[in-house]
Amino acid sequence: MRPWHFAVLWAALFATAIASGVDLLSYLSYLILFVGAAMWIVSRQTLDGLTVERHIGQAYAHLGDTIELRYELRNDHRFGKLWLEVFEESNWPEHLPGRVLSIAGQKERKWKVLVKALRRGRFHLGPIMLRSGDPFGLFATEMRVEAPALILVYPKVLPLPHWQLPGSMLEGGVLTGQRSLQATSMVMGIREYRPGDAYNRIHWRSSARHRHLQVKEFELDKTADLWIYLDLDRHWHRGEGESATIERAVTVIASVVAKALREHRSVGLVTGGRASRTGAPAPGHSIMQPDRGSKQLGKIMQFLAEVQAAGESGIAETLIETTARIRRGSSCLIVTPSLDRQWVRPAATLRESAISTQAVVIGSPLHGDERDRARRNAVLGELAIAGIASAYLPADARIEDLFREAAVA
Repeated sequence: MRPWHFAVLWAALFATAIASGVDLLSYLSYLILFVGAAMWIVSRQTLDGLTVERHIGQAYAHLGDTIELRYELRNDHRFGKLWLEVFEESNWPEHLPGRVLSIAGQKERKWKVLVKALRRGRFHLGPIMLRSGDPFGLFATEMRVEAPALILVYPKVLPLPHWQLPGSMLEGGVLTGQRSLQATSMVMGIREYRPGDAYNRIHWRSSARHRHLQVKEFELDKTADLWIYLDLDRHWHRGEGESATIERAVTVIASVVAKALREHRSVGLVTGGRASRTGAPAPGHSIMQPDRGSKQLGKIMQFLAEVQAAGESGIAETLIETTARIRRGSSCLIVTPSLDRQWVRPAATLRESAISTQAVVIGSPLHGDERDRARRNAVLGELAIAGIASAYLPADARIEDLFREAAVA
């Protein structure tokens, strides 16, 4: 019963009691009024002394992982709470399960909720809502606890045993003159030891000669650069869920990035026909400069967690506009669902510029006709003629088998 229902019922009963002069109806109306007032007072106190906290087992997860949410409810009031509903508002893909419970005075209750990451993206948790009321359900009370939290769901990272890091097409290294924070094969000099320098960088012979510690400085080697192109042209992406071309393309790139960074390669990312966080098309392309280490892995994974196929420009346009940024001796991997042969020529230009190039064509989960198969074969054929190592990833194929039967010129 809602409060206004109770008010209408009491007013009708009271009016009837006055009009009829029946004492029993008058006593009943006074009793109902007393009960209503008492329940209103009780409902105002049902959330007094309550505090709730939520702890997240991890700030990020990969698609398919299970995330643990731990809740702690404390009642600092001396009286217990007979009925409480605790739930959370969020933009999580699935409804987060709440809990209905009772708690004694000066006690605490703890529980945990396990949720599975079913969609990549940036998800906000909170606020936590506490809801209670009087025993008759006449008056409801609600408390909003601001407990903002952020969970990033990254794409899956799968092993790629058949994919090999493309090597440099130049003899020797291409040096930049820039100092590298990571150890490379190129030592550009020594300097005095500073607090925080790794001991494995100490040059002991120079340290003995100078009678104080000297450490090696390394030069960035551009032949280690791996540029990855992700095609976000919405005209070619198909499907929904994990079988969608955008999801499989993002998984391929996340797996490649993780493997390349583990092998101490510098990795950069270029997206064509990029999309904004709101999903609206954005002009041009996005470039993430090559770098190494866990910091670069985190930056790329955060980007891949939110990226969507909502762009307007094709991969051919992106290749033409960004080829000048890639230095000779670097490597390039193109991931696209496009069956338009126009992008093969710019890809071939990369190889002609001494840039080792590979391509992955993502298959659509929708059944295509003979025309689509002919266009796909034409693209793969032109890639082979251009000397570009390529692989076709059908919708029902395991990503781990990528490049097992690569077409190599």
